[in-house]
Amino acid sequence: MLEVLTLEALRAAADRIRPYVLRTPVLAQPFAHGTIYAKAESLQPIGAFKIRGAFSLMTTLPPGTAGVIAHSSGNHAQAVARAGKVLGLPAVVVMPRDAPPLKRERTEADGAEVIEVGNDSQERIDRAKALEIERNLVPVPPYDHPLIAAGQGTAAVELIEDAPPLDRFYCPVSGGGLLAGCATAFKALSPQTQVIGVEPADANDTFLSFQRGERVTIPPPTTMADGLRVRTPGALTWPVVKARVDRIVTVTEDDLLAAMAYGLQHLRVVLEPSGAAALAACLTEGQGRCGVLLSGGNVEAKRLAEALDRA
Repeated sequence: MLEVLTLEALRAAADRIRPYVLRTPVLAQPFAHGTIYAKAESLQPIGAFKIRGAFSLMTTLPPGTAGVIAHSSGNHAQAVARAGKVLGLPAVVVMPRDAPPLKRERTEADGAEVIEVGNDSQERIDRAKALEIERNLVPVPPYDHPLIAAGQGTAAVELIEDAPPLDRFYCPVSGGGLLAGCATAFKALSPQTQVIGVEPADANDTFLSFQRGERVTIPPPTTMADGLRVRTPGALTWPVVKARVDRIVTVTEDDLLAAMAYGLQHLRVVLEPSGAAALAACLTEGQGRCGVLLSGGNVEAKRLAEALDRA
């Protein structure tokens, strides 16, 4: 994917998705060691950046497509459901039993058929593959596809255009689509910016892969950041992440809760645990002008109350 995930691919994706996604604001906030420039993807129509990748791929499908199939714990599910509704494409989504009820409800509200499986990400992948073959559906992967990664990377292009030159950019990482796309944008448009991937300590597959120089598979994570519970980096995204990302850091569950509280108190945005990961890392180690990708805000009220109590 290194050869096809280029700035030109990101520009083309931006043209395709422009009618359907929000150009989210950049929220500037001084903090102890510099200034945060937060790209608030939590304000997208479905509450997460995933809508960029879904529309990037699904707008390329030919007329007469029978439908699409996806697997997701929540935000990608909502994105595929919304894109399917807007584009007139039937959508089927495989979700785990422990998916946040709010995310499942919103996925079904946009007309997608939800198939429930166990909590392991591999089980979702296997069931989605079987349905793809059985029903002749087009797969819309959550991250491991050049059109998905290109769509996600448009968020970084906008951040680079709307913020002053950045010293660091913090981005959450699960399978690597968002990080691969954003790293591509920064290496092309702002090569002086250090690109830093962030994941929970309990879901540290990319961190370990960076250490060993090859993809590592970990046991099923239990982190509260349900959107980051991937067990191994994407086969296609990993070479891009390895080549274009400067380093990977991890954050604790307490760091996530603290960042969610900080988002409410200082940035005035609601963040889910996954969406707060990049902010958590910035608050822990950031210096200078720090770009931060706030990836999602679809959080249950109980979890949000926990963040405020912990703060």
